[in-house]
Amino acid sequence: MRKLSALIVIILSTSVLTSAEAAAPKPGTTCKTLKQKVTSGGLVYTCVKSGSKKVWSKGVKVAVKPTPSATPSATPTPSPTNSATPTPSPTPSPTNSATPTPSPTNSATPSPSPTTSVTPTPSPTTSPTSGSGSGSGGGSGNGGNSNSGNSKVVEGYLCDANGPASAKDSKGVLLYCTKGGDGKSSWRAEQQNSGGSGNGSGSSGNSSQQTSYVLGKLGTSCTKNGEIGWNGNVVAACKGGIVKYAMQADVPATPAGGYSSRPAWYPTLTQVMMPPMTAEPTCSPSTIKFTKPVIPLDKLAPTIPYGMMVGDHVTPIDHAYLGVKTLAIPMASRTADDYVPVTAPADGVITEFGNLGSPTSYRVVINHGCNVFTVYMVLNKGTGLLADAYSKLAPNGYAYVNIPIKAGEEFGRQRDNMLDFNVFDGTKFLSGFSNVYSYLTGDTSKPYTVDYLPFFTDDIRSAMESALQRTSSPRVGKIDQDVVGAAAGNWFLAGTNGYGGNPNSLYENATSQVMGGGMTSTKNFYAWSHLAIAHHEVDIDKWILSTGWYKDSNGDSTQFMLVVGSGQPTPDKLTSSSGSVTYDLAQVTYINPPGTPDRVEGSSEPRPVGYTITAGTLLAKVTLQVNSDNSLSLEFGSTFTDAKRTYNR
Repeated sequence: MRKLSALIVIILSTSVLTSAEAAAPKPGTTCKTLKQKVTSGGLVYTCVKSGSKKVWSKGVKVAVKPTPSATPSATPTPSPTNSATPTPSPTPSPTNSATPTPSPTNSATPSPSPTTSVTPTPSPTTSPTSGSGSGSGGGSGNGGNSNSGNSKVVEGYLCDANGPASAKDSKGVLLYCTKGGDGKSSWRAEQQNSGGSGNGSGSSGNSSQQTSYVLGKLGTSCTKNGEIGWNGNVVAACKGGIVKYAMQADVPATPAGGYSSRPAWYPTLTQVMMPPMTAEPTCSPSTIKFTKPVIPLDKLAPTIPYGMMVGDHVTPIDHAYLGVKTLAIPMASRTADDYVPVTAPADGVITEFGNLGSPTSYRVVINHGCNVFTVYMVLNKGTGLLADAYSKLAPNGYAYVNIPIKAGEEFGRQRDNMLDFNVFDGTKFLSGFSNVYSYLTGDTSKPYTVDYLPFFTDDIRSAMESALQRTSSPRVGKIDQDVVGAAAGNWFLAGTNGYGGNPNSLYENATSQVMGGGMTSTKNFYAWSHLAIAHHEVDIDKWILSTGWYKDSNGDSTQFMLVVGSGQPTPDKLTSSSGSVTYDLAQVTYINPPGTPDRVEGSSEPRPVGYTITAGTLLAKVTLQVNSDNSLSLEFGSTFTDAKRTYNR
């Protein structure tokens, strides 16, 4: 498994996800004929009603002699939201500023199951060269061969994650059934370490492998009851002599002040981002320096910092949105000459390249070695080193590749969206999440999110910092805002297993990996169960209430400004001793700094640095109460009734 975090495709001014192919339906995507059934890879998919939509259900095993299929990861596969209550649109600011167009996210972000993909470059089999020792970028195989029931032992073909761990192909080469970031498993040669990456010294990339895990596959026997650890796919626990999913009660309580480093039971960044059996890097992230800009500095426009809450991004987002000046040009007037190059900030290896459901929206992951990854989302097109892969990648295709790249080399072009960008550092761990267990079922890389500014050389850092809309420290923003014993921070509906959105019961007795993460046939998207009460990403004196469930229990993500009235506690001060408090919820109105030019009609120029927000039209009320067990009660309205909901961390 390379990535457990959700890939949430929200393109507010572009297109939505395409419908599923009938031959290989994808759970949560739209279908046409109610109750239509399609059998693929030993699974039966049914066209079901979800809210006002018709979507493909999760696959159900064929009753008689099912064809083995790859076991997807417990990672949500979001579907387009068809909310009963639309997200309030912001009131135009007095200077008619542009509403920023957030692009699809990574959050940490699992890769969508490919419908077709470029054949990944085979992992090297020769002796590794000097480098980070961080591993090659193998993945789940050639989507063109993605018949999940395929029984052939062929490198790149899918295999059954619950079947043999290794087998020989027709030429006698030993292959391993290896799980990729999309949750599917494919036959792979033993992983070797990639060549030198980054601009630092980098330790020698030796061929040592992580050859064993604390526990075996789910459903297998174990001997040490209570033992918790990574099994190559999930965090598991030994219970009654059987390996099962580790549940909340199985993991240690978070220490006061949060974790200052990764707890031993939480997967490493290498385990999250790279294939199983990849060696952990031994060199320091401090040896990696970003010597080139991602976007030419003279083309850089105002940048949205980490921490925005918008649409189905209910909790604060773990990436920034780099603005490009071409967004100021009306869409109808843009030409091919207006594209700007997107380049690697440091040496590394491109490990993932995939389409996010739109012809102008792609995701790229670069492993820079020494536990440092950069992720790019809503890239308008692949060029340069990715030109060949781009020409072969089919709509919704996702490829796991191994393409070395040098600092300053182009891999894409941008014109019509802000570019999502973030950095993960596997040696860091955010302390502001009061319960990191909740991120095991989605966005598992989130605690490894770090400020990207210190990685850049001083001249580039200065330019990128000055472009950030937020003027308070930290300029890059903050995503971990939990306040223990108070209402501020991230919450998940009681009875659900954290970020993934599925009920606890689905995991408690599972003997194989849960399919589809938080995407169920009865919910519109995985974040239906999420709630965040956090500072606005730019104007940090203001509070945003962001919910995945406003009026529609299937999910209708909505964001409000939470208005703190006279004498009322701010959310970070609302504790159990405060009792229940009712707040007004308002539409957000944006105010640009004095002297800001009016936005050109038809453009999508980002809001300027230093803008502020204020309460617009009052839309609703919400009653909140922090309980003695540190759970949170919520109801939209002026009092609690039987409709009151309870959320946990």
